[in-house]
Amino acid sequence: MAMTKWGRKETIIWPHGPIYTYRAVFVAVVLTGLFLYCRFAFGTSLLQRFYTPTYIRSSVAAAIGASRKDNYRMLMVAARGITPRLATDADVTDGETPQPGGKPIPLALSQLAVRRGYALLYLGPNQSYIDATLSSYLKGAVYDRNGFFDLYKLPLLLGLLSLIIQLPGAIGKDVRRRKELRYGRRLKGPEMMTPKQFNSRVGGDGIGIKTDGMKAMIRIPERAEAQHMQIIGDTGAGKTTIMLQILQQIKHRGDSAIVYDPAREFVQRFYDPKKAEVFETSPPSWGASFAISSVKRVASWLAREMET
Repeated sequence: MAMTKWGRKETIIWPHGPIYTYRAVFVAVVLTGLFLYCRFAFGTSLLQRFYTPTYIRSSVAAAIGASRKDNYRMLMVAARGITPRLATDADVTDGETPQPGGKPIPLALSQLAVRRGYALLYLGPNQSYIDATLSSYLKGAVYDRNGFFDLYKLPLLLGLLSLIIQLPGAIGKDVRRRKELRYGRRLKGPEMMTPKQFNSRVGGDGIGIKTDGMKAMIRIPERAEAQHMQIIGDTGAGKTTIMLQILQQIKHRGDSAIVYDPAREFVQRFYDPKKAEVFETSPPSWGASFAISSVKRVASWLAREMET
């Protein structure tokens, strides 16, 4: 019985950890970040994007303590003779508004707000707000009753799904790599594999062979069909069955085959007077030869060779 031979231990390979699993986690994190950015940049309003840091901060603080207070600067609109108020989505548009002694606001006053008489968009002074109250206000007035997790639930789920899809393949690769690190790379010897793995490894797209214990056919590459094939097995192992499978597929494809059949087992199944010819060998003790061939010149040449 042939034994699988393994190479030396690959202890010099670094790192030794589950690098494919780590890579899957890294890719999932990057994709999650990309999904979150797309949701933030294209799935939220201007005011929602502006208030995102404030909403996160107040919501987290509210979860820690219901009466907790912090200082915040809110976005306001105002004009001469009009009482300042908190800005709404209808009051802002894309643009930039300079602020005295600070960074400009990444928003501009909308035409609708101008028509309503407002002329100024600015950040109000630092004021103390109860975090729970501010978070509740932003949730209702700015975020359409959506909590922060509700807004970004879909991107997070997509990121998790990307990790779940990658993990089976990554874990399988890490297991194989761990085996190589422990025992070394396989140099030669038999390797057990499924028909699907075999077909994928050799590019099997030609004649197939199937036994009772297989769910799928083992297929050899079509380019290798004209090369030698050896079928070895004890009596009753199924050698004839395999040959019948091969000939049946050749027949269905309309290809040609030459069969040496002393016992005339295949004549009964495949002999067709219109497409095949039978030649007696000489001397008679050789038995009979059966040719399934549409190329008569090859059959004639074989007959002459056998007579000599």
